[in-house]
Amino acid sequence: IGAGEARIDGHMTAKLESAQNHEFIQGWTGADALGVLANASDQHVRVPGNMKPHGVAVHPSPSRRVVVSWRSPVSAVLRIDGQVQHAHPECGNGVAWTLELRRGITRQALAAGTSQGPKEVPFGPFEHIAVQPGDVVSLVVSPRDGNHSCDLTAVDLRLSDGTRDWDLAKDVSPDILAGNPHADRLGNGGVWHFHSEPDAGGPAEEALPAGSLLSRWQSEADPAARVRLAADVQALLTAGTAGLAANSPDAALHRRLTSLNGPLLRGILRTVDSMKLPVKRDDRSPRPGLDPALFGTRPKGPKVADTSLAVRAPSVVEVRLPADLAEGAEFVATTTLHAVDGAEGSVQMQAVSTRPASLGLAAGKPRALGGKSTWSDGERPVDSDSPILVRNGSAARRRIEASLEEFRQLFPAALCYTNIVPVDEVVTLTLYFREDEHFRRLMLDDAQAAELDRLWANLHFISQDPLKLVDGFEQLWQFATQDADPSAFEPLREPIKRRAEDFRKELVAAQPRHLEAVIRFAEKAYRRPLAANEARDLAALYQKLRDEELPHEQAIRLTLARVFVAPAFLYRAEKAAPGATPGPVDDWELATRLSYFLWSSTPDDELRALAANGTLHRPEILTAQARRMLRDPKVRRLASEFAAAWLHIYGFDELGEKSERHFPTFNGLRGAMYEETLRFFTDLFQRDGSVLEILDADHAFLNAELARHYGIPGVSGPEWRRVDGVKQYSRGGILGQATTLAKQSGASRTSPILRGNWLCEVLLGERLPRPPKDVPRLP
Repeated sequence: IGAGEARIDGHMTAKLESAQNHEFIQGWTGADALGVLANASDQHVRVPGNMKPHGVAVHPSPSRRVVVSWRSPVSAVLRIDGQVQHAHPECGNGVAWTLELRRGITRQALAAGTSQGPKEVPFGPFEHIAVQPGDVVSLVVSPRDGNHSCDLTAVDLRLSDGTRDWDLAKDVSPDILAGNPHADRLGNGGVWHFHSEPDAGGPAEEALPAGSLLSRWQSEADPAARVRLAADVQALLTAGTAGLAANSPDAALHRRLTSLNGPLLRGILRTVDSMKLPVKRDDRSPRPGLDPALFGTRPKGPKVADTSLAVRAPSVVEVRLPADLAEGAEFVATTTLHAVDGAEGSVQMQAVSTRPASLGLAAGKPRALGGKSTWSDGERPVDSDSPILVRNGSAARRRIEASLEEFRQLFPAALCYTNIVPVDEVVTLTLYFREDEHFRRLMLDDAQAAELDRLWANLHFISQDPLKLVDGFEQLWQFATQDADPSAFEPLREPIKRRAEDFRKELVAAQPRHLEAVIRFAEKAYRRPLAANEARDLAALYQKLRDEELPHEQAIRLTLARVFVAPAFLYRAEKAAPGATPGPVDDWELATRLSYFLWSSTPDDELRALAANGTLHRPEILTAQARRMLRDPKVRRLASEFAAAWLHIYGFDELGEKSERHFPTFNGLRGAMYEETLRFFTDLFQRDGSVLEILDADHAFLNAELARHYGIPGVSGPEWRRVDGVKQYSRGGILGQATTLAKQSGASRTSPILRGNWLCEVLLGERLPRPPKDVPRLP
């Protein structure tokens, strides 16, 4: 590379000639799925991620970013844009990406973000980006949290100086294997580079903050302006950040350049006191590092080296480090148990950035804690990944391992390992997880455990997962034979086949029970016992359908359809008494009348039992059943199906004919208005209230929202409650309810004529004549 050119490391050299048997998918690859692929065809294919026609996609590895770089062959001012799209959107945790301008050892971040799911993430356009020959524009794609599963990512990168265009997809997709680096369409060689770099879990350390003086200096084409910006950079380094916001780009630039790990001071090894760092220090504060007096501590046992520190657990050792020295560095401590003959012990180590206040330790003074006090007893818990130190073969090691294993057994594997199901594949051998042993043991009694078992049995029966696993196994086995050793699947084959065979036998054994269930259901649907011929007809219909070689499930569905189209289900017919003399209805018909009147539904089991034993018609039993049904929440249907229909407000909560300009709050209140009327009538029925309350009640059912609309104070919260004394606010009874007032009015104003007509015809039952034809419509 020439002087000042950006360095490009980690070229991918392995060629991929085809993917998933598609010879038009080619690319450059590295270890652990690292690669850059191109689709030279007009087809959209999956490999298994999505490859667009004439598109380019990249895939990072767990520890390396994949980079597509354009090295400038010219001196120009560019316009840059493009997009990033997760190409495997149904799985994985997405990717992180950055767009950088690299010059020499510096990087300027133009854009950054994440991509997960099918949505395209565009970047740019970035205008007036000045480049010189050797400058590099890089699109970097990284795994998030080191998870590179399903990280295939479609990328587009376009650059133009107004007369010349560079397009990644157009330049590369027809013949990506022509070279790495790859030429552009203008005849310039070595323009497109496909390479990688280590991933540290974040943006590049040297990336210059966007919008800072130095990033503007890099992008500026005017020489005079570059001189002014250079002077501003010098002033920033000499004068400091006084007057700048802490999160401003120039403050971040100052921190980057003056850091010991930054580009100016990296590699300079001096003592902390001789570095003359711009760090304010109180002369009374402890010096950096460890207190030398600590190294004189000697517990029992062999002597430790003079360069080591021995302390008795539990204790805290405080190491003070200047922030500038520690920035970007990794703190490492090597710890071992001190060898004492015959002693058993275990220690858990943890490095934290703040001293636990509850321990009350003096700075730099380790001190043993009384009793069993540990960090986990105080304000800061010990991290679960903090190492535990024990001696190999010791009783302490065996005790801790046994305790950890007992604790691990409390948690399902699927909870601890999120990728235990291959979410990145369409096929899986684990359709449902059931790991509820501890739930059953700790929380369920025998009846509840039996119910849980029954529900799981229903799930497996309805989903037919034993049969699906046969197909899934065969597909996985076929995939494995293409590029791996399928022998690992062989032990699974016979158990899966046996389970499928047992399930097929279970399906056949269940068929008679299904038909019996349909016949029992028909009794509920017809609301009476079936006649002998009706049961035989349903069974004969099912058998006829099976004789026509229809599968069992389809035959059952058609038999159910026969029940639903039967007149006995569609109509509530009653058998007339012989002759012309009226006669009483039987108990089954009485149960249907009572149930549909109060509940608008079929009789429940208690009504059916009384009808079956012929006692429902007795006055005392009929009265008791009516009172029982009125107490049931289903009596709300009497309010909606009878009262709301009678008042012509049925379905008021969906009324959409009001002017939003005149009544902007109506749509948000119509549900509450309808609820008030339904609660009013439900309460009236359940209390056996006077019919006069329909017109003259001095109470209403309100929540805070509706009470505010009515101007009634003292109601707060979303809960519904009965509010008395509402006549003073012109409310109470159906004539003051918003449902009847709003329904009998126009779209934008009130209507005394509509309300008067409704009052006469609905409440008084007097049909008003139509007006004469020569009466004109009022304006």
